[in-house]
Amino acid sequence: MKKALLILLCVLPIAIFAGCENDSASSRNNDNKSDVEKVLEAGMSEENASTDSNGDNAGTGAKASTNSTPAEGVDVDLTVMSSTMVYSEVLNMMTTPEDYIGKVIKMEGIYATYHDDASGNNYYACIIQDATACCAQGIEFILSDGNYPEDTGQILSVVGTFDTYEENGVKYCTLRDATLV
Repeated sequence: MKKALLILLCVLPIAIFAGCENDSASSRNNDNKSDVEKVLEAGMSEENASTDSNGDNAGTGAKASTNSTPAEGVDVDLTVMSSTMVYSEVLNMMTTPEDYIGKVIKMEGIYATYHDDASGNNYYACIIQDATACCAQGIEFILSDGNYPEDTGQILSVVGTFDTYEENGVKYCTLRDATLV
């Protein structure tokens, strides 16, 4: 009797999970879009649907950007997107940088610097936080005039051409020929 009960307890979860597998497999969307692209599209349609005629985002009280079109000459303007969309787009830049190489990017975020004692190099970045401010992702930038701000932690806007480079066997993303706006 105990042996039969043990077998039943082992077989029952397998049968339940096997039954669920067919339902989830049939409901899968077999398109070739990445998860990040799906999140971006969902966020854009949600953002468009939730903005009322006053420019307020429904349910949040937050103002939608009054200028929802990218700045002239800018391919990806992160300053006109919601915080969720910005974070998603930057994550996409980090995971598929080859899709952004050569594009002009405009972004706004927290200014940060890092000095590498081993190489003696300074690195400058614009840090973008997600909607809950718990996670952050940054993009390095190289100013064309070399006049970097003194104070870190301030909010700044930067425009530059997205590129990648390799240093010590690691690939990094950067905005080259950048300017502060």
